[in-house]
Amino acid sequence: MLAAVCAALGVICALECVLSAVATQPVVVAERGIARGTIITAADVRLEQVPDHAALRGALHATSDAVDALAQVDVGAGDVLLPSMVGTRPTVPEGHTVIDVRLGDQQEPFPTGTSIQLASVVGCDEPETTLCTLSTQAVVMAAAHLDDATGMHVTPVAMPADDAVRVLAAQNEGPIIAVQGRPQP
Repeated sequence: MLAAVCAALGVICALECVLSAVATQPVVVAERGIARGTIITAADVRLEQVPDHAALRGALHATSDAVDALAQVDVGAGDVLLPSMVGTRPTVPEGHTVIDVRLGDQQEPFPTGTSIQLASVVGCDEPETTLCTLSTQAVVMAAAHLDDATGMHVTPVAMPADDAVRVLAAQNEGPIIAVQGRPQP
């Protein structure tokens, strides 16, 4: 009887070793490179079974955790996505509206969710000013895209309605420059 119990325990231990060696867990992996500030789509990620390891237990385990999220860092194709790599999509702040803004030709795009100030040499209350701020409370809402009507690149930006009116008028008269961050008090 004792020999049978020992043999059964030996078989159970052997099976446990084999199962732990082949155990897997699902993780979310980037299907292709995802640029920082991009809204992640279902086509950008896939679920992959990888060996179960403590190092990957903090990874995202469902594609729904990544889809419609905002990439906080550049992600390479095949990279495992961690919670720190994705963030929430920006929402339009109360009292703000979203308009497409044509930024200066040489302006580098800002990632989605970046707080920016918009400035121009036109649209100023005081004509002798060489550069004035059109909006201090602007937020980039999505990546720049090509406007089919004008053939120019535009960036969807949320800002207070009064600022939006100034920006719309100013962008018809001259270039608008975006500056990252909010002014210091």
